[in-house]
This record gives sequence, C-alpha cells and structure tokens, in this order.
Amino acid sequence: MKILIPMLAFSSAGGMRVLSRLSTELIESGHEVEFLGPHFINKPYYPTLANVRVFSNVFHRIPVVRGIFNLIGMFLFILKHRKEYDVFLASYNLTAFPVALGALGTGKGFYYIQAYEPSFYDKTSFIGFFGYLMASASYFLPLRRIVNGKIYQSYKLLKAKCVVEPGIDLEIFKFSPRPFPSEEIVLGCIGRELAWKGTYEVVQAVKFVRATTGKNLILKVAFELPKTIALKGYDFIEMSAPHGDENLAKFYRGVDLFIAIGLLQDNAFHYPCLESLASGCIVVSNYGPASEINSLYVQQVTIERIVSQILRYLQLDQQALATMRAHAEHDVKAYEWSAIARKMLGSFASLR
Repeated sequence: MKILIPMLAFSSAGGMRVLSRLSTELIESGHEVEFLGPHFINKPYYPTLANVRVFSNVFHRIPVVRGIFNLIGMFLFILKHRKEYDVFLASYNLTAFPVALGALGTGKGFYYIQAYEPSFYDKTSFIGFFGYLMASASYFLPLRRIVNGKIYQSYKLLKAKCVVEPGIDLEIFKFSPRPFPSEEIVLGCIGRELAWKGTYEVVQAVKFVRATTGKNLILKVAFELPKTIALKGYDFIEMSAPHGDENLAKFYRGVDLFIAIGLLQDNAFHYPCLESLASGCIVVSNYGPASEINSLYVQQVTIERIVSQILRYLQLDQQALATMRAHAEHDVKAYEWSAIARKMLGSFASLR
C-alpha cells in the first residue's frame, strides 16, 4: 500500500510518536508511507523512515492566513495525487477536512483519532470555541474512522468501528522491576503543566501519604510541574528530563510505583501507563491498558483516590506484587509494534 499522512507540524506529542513509529513499521513490512506538510514544516521530532513531501504556501509569513492556506495546499495536493495513494490518513481535526474533501468519492480517506479532541478546548474564548466546533465537526466528515481505544468507539459525538492502539518496543521498554524496596520507596509520574493531566493531584497525594505514614516516599517527576507547585516547597520531588525512549525506559525502571493518571476520559489509552507496565512498575492508573488485575486501577481520579491506592500498594506483600506484574508483562505483549501495524492494515482493509 501507499499511504500519505498530512501534517501541519511535527511535535513531541505522543500522537506524533505513534505515527512516526507506525510509519517505520509499515515501511519495514514492505509498504510506502510519506508525510505531507507545507514547505516550511519542521523536521520530525521522532525518528522515522518515512519521507516528507511538501507543498508551497506563499503566505507562510502571515499568521492566520498561513494556516488557511496550509489546509488549502493540503487539499490541492491530495486532489492532484489521489490516484497515486491507497490511503490518505488524517490524524488531527484540522487535517481531516482537506483529507475528506480531497479524497471524496475514492474511499481512500481515513481518520486516525487518538483522543476526543473537543474536550481539550476552552469554550469560553473565541479561539477555543472555534477549535471545539472544528474538532466536533471533524467526526461527521465522510472519512473512515479508526480510534486508539475502545472507549472512543461510541463516545459522545464520535463513532468508530475499528480500534488500533499505539504500540511499544519491548526491546527498549524491558520488563525489569526494581528490587523490592526497603526504606526508600520511589514513586514516579510524567509531569505536565496542563491541569487535566493530574500532576498537581499526584504531588498532593504523595505529600499527604508521607505526612500520615512517615514513609520515605520519593517522587520522581519527568519533564515539568504545573505552575501551582513551587519545587522548593517539596523536598521529596526529584525532577528529570528523560528525552528519547532509551532514557524514558531507564526512568521507568528506577521507579517502584508509577502513577499514570489524568482527570479526563477514563479508560482512554495512555502511553505512560503502557510503558510503565511494560517496564515492571506497579502502576496506579485510570487509563488503558491498566486493568483491575495488572495494576492498581482507579476511576474518576481525585487526590483521595490516589492516596487510597498508594496506601494499598504499601500494604501489598511481595507475592501480590509479583502476581500483578506477571499479568502486566503478559498483557503488554499485545502492543508490540509488528502486531499494531498488522492491525492498522487490517482496519484499512475492513473499512473499504
């Protein structure tokens, strides 16, 4: 197959990571995958074997107008090359529009949805409300929808038949549990500024458990803290920036209990959850692929519920922890990249 994935820009977001690795996996299995972007598009953040094709945007120096002509340029490119490709794969609500219009009538337009995007816009501002409308409208375009978790098969405005979860390289994210802790217990999380990511709740939960139990809990936070938390006031926090899969895998392997939570969309797929499970951590999460048997599962996250699961972890014996880890080690095998690539190809075939 020959597949084209239109992009407005390459970022460090998890969804871009999925597309980069998925395209490489498909190329290695004999297919052709290319990205499409404006002539000034940045280089891919994540390594990929896919080439980048470009179209010209003469208004690239003019804000707003530049964005409009990016979409027009995508539409014209797809329209011109619609016989050249087997699949045009949108991955973001704005790129879904030129894909839908450019591939109209060919059956080649697909939309890979990795989150319910309308939830992420602030509808109280004009720009936020416009983004909300565009994201919502994109789910009604004449595209064949593929989602990255079962939760999105029937979720609010979104309906889809096929599910293709993100994948993982189990050669990098090796199952290597940290030795059973004694006095120092290391917790971990991926820190983010955005409130709905739940970093504030994690920090406050760890602070509470430290104060009430007297246990020496260390919280390792990767990347950043919300602005509501001043690092100097939390001496139990250790910050790091483990960029790249190798460093990220090493980060997980240095953690006893990993907290992979968020305040929106329970049961959605979550990369830190998968990666920490694969690395041998005991995981607190409200996201997939966590379950009642492979993790300390929560729903509708609050500080109190995180506290409850940390306390539960502290009471588990080695046999209970080993059993939980064994379930996790088994469950993550379904997400190897080769299996995910085959699943994506199967979705393209079944939706035609």
